[in-house]
Amino acid sequence: MELELNQPPINCYLHHAYPLTVAMSHKDFNSWFFSNYIQLQINVKYYFLNFFTYPICGNSILSPLIDYKILDLEFIYKSNTNIIDFIKSSLNLGYYVMTYTDEFFIPHRVSYMKKHFRHEIMIYGYNLDNSLFHVIGYNDTGTYYPSCVSFSEFENSFLNSIKKTNDIILMKAKDNTSYRPSYEFDMENVKNLLFDYIFSKNTSFNLRTIGTPNNLVYGISVYDQLIKYYENILKNDSEEECDIRHFHLLYEHKKTMVSRLEYFVEKKYIDTKNNFINIFYKLENEALNNRNILIKYNITKNKNKINTVIESLHEMYKEEKKTIEDLLTGISS
Repeated sequence: MELELNQPPINCYLHHAYPLTVAMSHKDFNSWFFSNYIQLQINVKYYFLNFFTYPICGNSILSPLIDYKILDLEFIYKSNTNIIDFIKSSLNLGYYVMTYTDEFFIPHRVSYMKKHFRHEIMIYGYNLDNSLFHVIGYNDTGTYYPSCVSFSEFENSFLNSIKKTNDIILMKAKDNTSYRPSYEFDMENVKNLLFDYIFSKNTSFNLRTIGTPNNLVYGISVYDQLIKYYENILKNDSEEECDIRHFHLLYEHKKTMVSRLEYFVEKKYIDTKNNFINIFYKLENEALNNRNILIKYNITKNKNKINTVIESLHEMYKEEKKTIEDLLTGISS
């Protein structure tokens, strides 16, 4: 048996890809998705760029589209539960199963039979005839793609990754039998997030009731931090590889903005005569082009490519800032 497998609009990190894969089965997915995934954040110590994530992804129980069951991994292990039977039963109930495994034992992974690497995995089906689980994750080419792992390989991988700090997370899209199964598009949230983005406000301050605000850089100021990152590479004359995930995530951010604006046109929130979609489509292509430039840089170490990326970031910043200011004016009038 196999549960529905959707290709998520964001897959730069698994803590986005897995919940989105599940949530896409929900009837109100577009209403929720286009109400969120606007704000960006960056950790300035590690230059880790991400969407503002705390309330809507990973092992959060606050996603309004997903029924979560979070089980302590150590508890499962010490209760002598047969993990294979447990996963099959969960799948039969319609739950996708996310947990942690040692990818040394997982075929079609970069670490397979090379090194021990503890990483997330999501199981969406099984085949009893061949004793296989259907799983999805990043394969050995770095692509978010389905594959198979035998029950015995999975069990070895699972038992080699037991840690108290992690969980087994069961997820399925809410339906009419769930608590609060509907979600309406929230334009006020869109406006608030766009405002926070353009003024680089710390959005986590809005969620003080569920956690202490963090100390990250938010919104359009992530461009300044990325420019610093690449300037440091030039200044230090470093031979280190550039993190191409920066521009993959920027690409997914702009691609999501294009889809959101198309949704706005469909719902008549904005007029088709506005040029917003074309500008964000241009920014999407620019981010993708920069990602490809950095892939080449990592091979050639030609510093001119870093200068090209820095110049592009300055231009992207200016164009995006003006466009979002105009968009905010358009949807607030």
